[in-house]
Amino acid sequence: MIVRKPKIDFTDALPHWAPNRAFVQISNATSTGLVPIETYLNKVVTRVADKHGDAALKADAALFCAQEGNHYRQHRAFNKALYGRYPKVRDYEAALNADYDRFLAEKPLVWNAAYCEGFESVGIVYARFLFEEADDLLEGADERLVRLWKWHLAEEFEHRTVCYDVLKAAGGGYVDRIKGLFAAIRHLMAHSRRVADYMLAVDRADMTEAERAASIAEEAEYRARRKKSGQREMLKLLSPFYDPRKKPQPRGSAEYLAAMAN
Repeated sequence: MIVRKPKIDFTDALPHWAPNRAFVQISNATSTGLVPIETYLNKVVTRVADKHGDAALKADAALFCAQEGNHYRQHRAFNKALYGRYPKVRDYEAALNADYDRFLAEKPLVWNAAYCEGFESVGIVYARFLFEEADDLLEGADERLVRLWKWHLAEEFEHRTVCYDVLKAAGGGYVDRIKGLFAAIRHLMAHSRRVADYMLAVDRADMTEAERAASIAEEAEYRARRKKSGQREMLKLLSPFYDPRKKPQPRGSAEYLAAMAN
């Protein structure tokens, strides 16, 4: 793992940063959840490493937290571009933060570790999608946002073993991992859906009837595409033999990171 600090200026970034607005707004909705969840990830990983980790896990946890800290700071900077047009986004983010505070206060540490591993395993699924299946969606996109997502998701693959190892250190097994996977998927999909629905509704309020119908069709097509892609990977995550160390590198992700300045 390498801690990289790309300098990306989102001062004049547009909420609609690529031609396919369904892809954009669903990605934007994901971005709004990343500051709360990655802050939470760092707290959980640090607690487990401090309490149960050996020297190797503590070293990995430190690098993981440094990478995730850089991720959420960059997403926080971009998310500010959303607030002017979509002010309720702040309320959704606050609600998600409150959920994570409650999880930390009320749930066992192993449950929190399993949730974190669930999120991280889905993250590497999306990394594969972005690097291997999304070239058409990124065509004509703002290069700053392409850089943000490719850097972030390539590093998600790079540190893919840390939460898996953290869950083991906390005493979690296969059943805990699967419960955490479904808990994370249900919780985060609900947040992303609420935010995306809200932002798309704001956009559609200014559209003609024909434009609105086209927007709804575009969203349905993109969601079906993501679902089909994700279902193939979900079966692999459910296997009792799943091990992130055995996952193939998303095509081009290693080269992308190698070309970046630290």
